[in-house]
Amino acid sequence: MANPVILSSVTHRNLRVITDRGAEYGENIHLVPVIGEELQRLVVDYPVCLMKDDETGQFSLCALLGFDRGENLYLQGNRWRASYIPIHVRRQPFLIGRPAEQASRGEQSPDAMIGIDLDSKRVQESEGEALFAADGTRTDYLNEIDALLTRLMNGIRTTQAFIDTLSEHGLIEPTQLNVTFGNGDKKTFTGIYTVHDGKLGELAGNALEDLHRKGYLQASYLILASMGQVRKLIDHRDALQGKN
Repeated sequence: MANPVILSSVTHRNLRVITDRGAEYGENIHLVPVIGEELQRLVVDYPVCLMKDDETGQFSLCALLGFDRGENLYLQGNRWRASYIPIHVRRQPFLIGRPAEQASRGEQSPDAMIGIDLDSKRVQESEGEALFAADGTRTDYLNEIDALLTRLMNGIRTTQAFIDTLSEHGLIEPTQLNVTFGNGDKKTFTGIYTVHDGKLGELAGNALEDLHRKGYLQASYLILASMGQVRKLIDHRDALQGKN
């Protein structure tokens, strides 16, 4: 159970955060939310797709890390086998916080505060990166986290605008992954969405110009190209099973 609180230089003066990678820190996940600005870095290693919330019907942009729940094929012990780690992973155990009275009213704060999950195994007092100096000022590490959270907060908004535009133009379609592992096992994975390649190629006039001007056209093709990285997931799974 998470225990998120607003970070305070008085109450949390002695807190430290372990920055190591590992399943013990909740990184054994098969799916991670990402933002549009990460796409150019992500597509080098990860398949990127759209996932649909069954309750709200809203789409989100995600990177696939494994085929099954609790399976992160990029995580090997305390090493992350990729050239880039998604912001959502790197920002843990921090989050974008709001004062309780604003949160209860559902208000958006223009000056979001830094929150931290006190129940995270990363949060310690004896080891890890210090958050505050002896005089209560932020350390360079905490300033880096603040900048990361700002990127994430802004990226969530711009990514949602991108997804909304794809939806408006009918450019989101369901897809399925049909994979064959080295031991001969075959699996089909559904519930995944991607950009409709055919409709994207048919765009013309103002619609095409609008997507190009906003950078959405490039982002769409990056998502399509990224699905080739499913092969990397299969190879990682085969290596774990001793199959080449």
